[in-house]
Amino acid sequence: MFDPKLLLPERIYALPGFEINIYFQNVVTVINPANFAFDVECEKGRCDALRWRWVPEDADVGEHKLKLSVWSDEGLLAEAETTVIVSPRNAGEGSTLTILQIGASCMAAAGHGNQLHARFQLPGNPKLVMLGSHAPGYVPVTPGGPANEAYGGWNWRTFFEKESSSDLDNDGLHPKRPYDVPSPVLFDRHGRTEFDFEKYLETVCHGVRPDVVYFELGVNGIFLAKTDEEFEEIFARDVYPYMSRMLKAVRAALPEAALGVELLPRGSWSQDAFGKNYGCLQSRRRWLLNADLLSRKYIALAKELDYLILPEYHNCDGSVNYPVQEEPVYAASSVTVKRAANALHATPDGYGQWADCEYFFLKYLLARKGR
Repeated sequence: MFDPKLLLPERIYALPGFEINIYFQNVVTVINPANFAFDVECEKGRCDALRWRWVPEDADVGEHKLKLSVWSDEGLLAEAETTVIVSPRNAGEGSTLTILQIGASCMAAAGHGNQLHARFQLPGNPKLVMLGSHAPGYVPVTPGGPANEAYGGWNWRTFFEKESSSDLDNDGLHPKRPYDVPSPVLFDRHGRTEFDFEKYLETVCHGVRPDVVYFELGVNGIFLAKTDEEFEEIFARDVYPYMSRMLKAVRAALPEAALGVELLPRGSWSQDAFGKNYGCLQSRRRWLLNADLLSRKYIALAKELDYLILPEYHNCDGSVNYPVQEEPVYAASSVTVKRAANALHATPDGYGQWADCEYFFLKYLLARKGR
């Protein structure tokens, strides 16, 4: 029987007053989700055609079981369970939370970190301190404002090997990077360039040590894989060795910190966006398979490398939250239509759904710490 490769994270984080979603198209790898039926068993929320959605209330703080089933005319194809954890709205109030985000272009976008910072300005929150060498959108950090360590086109490996502003191979996907700099975690030691996270904390972060470090990396390593076998080769060569080294270095420097790895959104639901950005280099069909494989790798490695899973992919609406542009129906036509124009980089609303997931995750950590 057909396997839709249903994938739910073990935990989904939520907060009173904010909507949380499971968009069905994001948790399977089927080409056309309209060919299937999705059933949700949960005491909370509602099951719509395209998603399960819920806005918890303060009385909902706690854990709620959810089961999702995928059906076809042949019968039940797959089912999976998760726990939706609703944290208190005032978790961490009166304290200070210091975080460091390390990632690639989606994390570097202004709409991403700025919106996360804005959520922490709401009542009931701790003071948020964000570390990093620059602010989202590649602008200077302002005192008390957003910051990160994220760069377009970078992978886990890049942080270990980028010694100058001109030594990053052009993969054909990033012909013009807006912020081309050496890795901030590489330092000269006795004539050799070495990765040194402890020194990064001392110099770039001025000795301030984060409570939470989480990573949005990996897509630029595996994006172009054309087969499962090629994915495995790339992951083993370009992702796992550097991911393992970085996480172990961060853990050694910050033994008490919480570490997290993001399961990234699946991008636009339109092949037009992939055609616009990548021509025939990559299709939406193959990207879904690669994203699913990467997510499963990250879930499988969480215990070995001692990190938490920060799921985001389930919460993002790929039908409306990615840029569109108006263009002729065909080259000589006077009729124009709006077509999806960016496969992986969201609109401000889309980055808002990403920021929600990070906010919920951080509030969960604050609630757990306060027990």
